[in-house]
Amino acid sequence: MNGILIICGANNTHDGELTHIAFDRLLTALNFLKYNPDFKILCTGGFGNHFNTSDYPHAQYLQNFLLENGIPHEQFLEFILSENTIEDAQLCKRVLERHNPEVAVVISSDYHLERVRLSFLKFCGYPSTVFLAAKSSLFEDELERLIRQEQQAVNRLRMML
Repeated sequence: MNGILIICGANNTHDGELTHIAFDRLLTALNFLKYNPDFKILCTGGFGNHFNTSDYPHAQYLQNFLLENGIPHEQFLEFILSENTIEDAQLCKRVLERHNPEVAVVISSDYHLERVRLSFLKFCGYPSTVFLAAKSSLFEDELERLIRQEQQAVNRLRMML
């Protein structure tokens, strides 16, 4: 199948260590790729004070992890050097239109997926897009905080639509 897997970036430390959120998404991606080995991969995430102040774009850390776990370099497309979810969708749109895959699969965290879905529908609009939730392995109090934050962000996004 001619498909593209989009892995939404999360955050990393100032020295490039990935967080649990990023690992959850990457483990979901590895599992997906095990059953869909022909998919091309788009890793998202550039630089930003709120998620990556290291020397390399977040997408590079995602790609490095996948390479270390057996994904061939030829499977990767260019990085999406975005700073937020809306920019993910806008920049992915250009790549999807250029490659015209049969399907685009977008992976993000379970608590973040509604915002991703709304953003991609509004700012990307690729017709054959599927959204895949990465189960969060965060502690309950941190997850509850993120869920509240996401609800506010989704409400703001819906006002834009």
